[in-house]
Amino acid sequence: MGLAPYGREEINEWVLAADIGQSNDPTAICVMQHQIVQHRNIDEITRISEHFDVRYLQRLPLGMNYVDQVVEVRRLLARPPLCDGCSFVIDNTGVGRAVGDLFDEAGMLPTKVSITAGNEQTRIDHQHWHVPKGILISTLDARLHLGELRIAADLMEAGPLKDEMKDFQRKVSAAGRTQWEARVGKHDDLVLAVALALWSFVGQPKFEIVTAPLDFY
Repeated sequence: MGLAPYGREEINEWVLAADIGQSNDPTAICVMQHQIVQHRNIDEITRISEHFDVRYLQRLPLGMNYVDQVVEVRRLLARPPLCDGCSFVIDNTGVGRAVGDLFDEAGMLPTKVSITAGNEQTRIDHQHWHVPKGILISTLDARLHLGELRIAADLMEAGPLKDEMKDFQRKVSAAGRTQWEARVGKHDDLVLAVALALWSFVGQPKFEIVTAPLDFY
């Protein structure tokens, strides 16, 4: 459907992001809606507002096998409005690599993000990125403070998410490298799921493939 030559228009995009859990951490799933309201003239577009709304937040049961996790994500993606068009991104770090293969075999083909140390992100191929944890968390922090990232208070995991955000600490190493880490003994799966969803909208740049090795966090 073509766009009107002028007037107010709304753009809505959706993403499902999953931070894949390991033995002591559950898998966290975030569904986020990106809403842009703008005014279009014949030769100019003026953005009125932009928001990133967390519409669904879930921790899968600890110990749930990865095949069942793939089935659960497929079920969510088949529900409206996601079934009408939705991006899909996962944390590909650690065990996420093997789970990513399961999603590929199921024909779901997620964008895979390996979370790294450092300050620069690189695209490995059409499906796989290396993204520093600092970029993910600082982007989340900035959009939250601008009031653009909104979390529905009635979500079951809204409270735990806010607790995770409070537990994150910014550290600067002796070499001057900034790191974001949860406090010892605390989880960060919900924060990372939300950060991955947000990154898919505003942090995913377009540039040539680079394959330089990076240290994982």
